[in-house]
Amino acid sequence: MTLLSGARLSPAATATAPRFHRRSLLSRMPLRSKVALVIIMCLAAAVLAAPLLPLADPLTGSLSERLLPFFSQGHVLGTDTQGRDMLSRLVYGTRTSLIVGVVPIVIATVIGLAIGTVAGLSGRFVNTVLMRGVDLLFAFPGVLLALLLAISMGVGLGTLLLALTLVWIAPVSRIAETEVSRIRELDFVTAARSSGATAASILVRQIVPVSLPAVLAYSTSLVGANVAISGGLGFIGLGVPSPQPELGSILYEMQAAVYSDPSLALAPVVMILLLSMLFPLVGDGVRDAISGKGRES
Repeated sequence: MTLLSGARLSPAATATAPRFHRRSLLSRMPLRSKVALVIIMCLAAAVLAAPLLPLADPLTGSLSERLLPFFSQGHVLGTDTQGRDMLSRLVYGTRTSLIVGVVPIVIATVIGLAIGTVAGLSGRFVNTVLMRGVDLLFAFPGVLLALLLAISMGVGLGTLLLALTLVWIAPVSRIAETEVSRIRELDFVTAARSSGATAASILVRQIVPVSLPAVLAYSTSLVGANVAISGGLGFIGLGVPSPQPELGSILYEMQAAVYSDPSLALAPVVMILLLSMLFPLVGDGVRDAISGKGRES
């Protein structure tokens, strides 16, 4: 067999390749995951359309209107310590939190999938070197690693994105390596090799399509964890700096007032909890759909 042969897979090679059901992935997801996905899409649409909505400026306020309660005139969710509209800051803060939640996961998934695929397809030496490097990242708890980077590099959106990207490269790489190592030994891959298919063809047509769904299901569930971590960093002043709204930073700015009136923290806390639960539900739904366990329940 030559790597440059470019031979096509024979019928025998493709006969045992796993095939997904004809129904779409979405139709095979459990009902709870579909509901979670719809809510996420609605939230994403709302925050993306924020500049078009009749909202107050999230960066400016009036000290004469500071700390207004819920359902005050002109301020449905009240105002913060600077007199800024909380509804407006919640919408724009959710947009920032979604960016912080999604972007690092996308980057970490691409890098982790590449590392895991190379490690899974390589010999023992290369696999050991790459996986030991991944284990070094595992040696630091994710939150601690993000905390150390935020402290050493200074607060800011770029630092937060970098820190959260580094946190998830290791687990995604491990999942990808496990999947690729398992798939490379399956019968349909062995049949493809026997038929004279190139290594590139096997990788693109056989291994990546079968391993990718499991990696994506896992990565989707991590977005909620990212939102929670970024919210925690923001709450201790190591997230997105003021006055740019972000859910954790909103809580940080409200700390002094929250002790006297805990209801002031209700809106951002509920939003963080909601996002932290919705994305894992979608990830579980993708996993169930791939494994054939999805059902309307």
